[in-house]
Amino acid sequence: MIADKNIHSEAFAYFRTRATNLLFVLTEEGRIVEANAYACSLTGQDLAGRNFQDVIVDFGGRFDLTKLSIDPSKEYLMSVSNTSGLPQSFYFTFTPVSGFVLAFGRLDAEELDSMRKEVLALNQDLNNLTRELHKKNAQLERLNKEKNQFLGMAAHDLRKPIGLIITYSEFLIEESANVLDAEQFGFLHTINESSTFMKRVVDDFLDISAIEAGKLELDLQPASISDVIGKCLELNRLQADKKQISLEFRDAENIPVIQMDAAKIEQVLINLVSNAIEHSKPGSAVVIRTNTDQDMVTVSVQDFGPGIPPEDMKKIFKPFEKTGVKKTAGEKSTGLGMLITRKIIDAHKGKIWVESQVGQGTTIYFQLPLYQERQ
Repeated sequence: MIADKNIHSEAFAYFRTRATNLLFVLTEEGRIVEANAYACSLTGQDLAGRNFQDVIVDFGGRFDLTKLSIDPSKEYLMSVSNTSGLPQSFYFTFTPVSGFVLAFGRLDAEELDSMRKEVLALNQDLNNLTRELHKKNAQLERLNKEKNQFLGMAAHDLRKPIGLIITYSEFLIEESANVLDAEQFGFLHTINESSTFMKRVVDDFLDISAIEAGKLELDLQPASISDVIGKCLELNRLQADKKQISLEFRDAENIPVIQMDAAKIEQVLINLVSNAIEHSKPGSAVVIRTNTDQDMVTVSVQDFGPGIPPEDMKKIFKPFEKTGVKKTAGEKSTGLGMLITRKIIDAHKGKIWVESQVGQGTTIYFQLPLYQERQ
């Protein structure tokens, strides 16, 4: 221990009561013989036997105890790592006593007071920003609700006249084939195709407004996923035949009847199969498969188109986002179909994901639980 215990024992008895000061008894080589309670509490460890240089944060790497002890009145700004791992600054003096060195560290009261004031000011700013954020969030929520109401009303009002345009254009196409010339007949086809696309836009807006308003309600009833897929393929058959694309359904055996909203799942499948057809080359195929795995039924829709680049994969389920992959016949889309598809699958407590390889095609999978409670 120390030759002259009276010297450092009195010092320790005094500085134990000064909680914001550090006191170390060091050998001339810089090893810690004793440290006061506050030093051990600050660092969270027993410091006896350790090198003082390991306790301080020596940013300059120039610690030399012999030079520091030459003038006991001179103070040196040094940092000590506290229990949270952050450096805390102290002003140190080094005093040689009876073959040992007393290292005394004090906090700068002015600096501490300045830090407290800065923390209080920052806390006040944070409170103000939090209140402002709550206010902005409330305004955004109100505006979003008004936007959904407007979209729903506008889409609903547009649906009927668009439906009439589609119906009458189809009637004219059927009845006037022998009356109109090729150019006039082309005009009718353009009217029909454009109004059909507009109806898809309106339907997507209606779905999105209902989803964002939390009004996506499911009518869960026992239904066969195979029957829903068969109906979907029939509805997409004409689109596929126009591009000379074959639709192949490879149904697994013993797929049980499950609880689902058949109309919503049909909407999902129509969207996925339609997308697959639009991205397929003439003469290729779109393959739909089913499978069961433990408590889930898995459906996959595979095309052999150009595939999706890895950098575009994150865009697939985002609203109004489109990948860089062009549809083979230049078909249009709203950029909402895949988002609606994911929301419907999520509402069924299922999951959906995409696997794709550039140049080889894309496969979209979705899973539905075999058993779930009716809502």
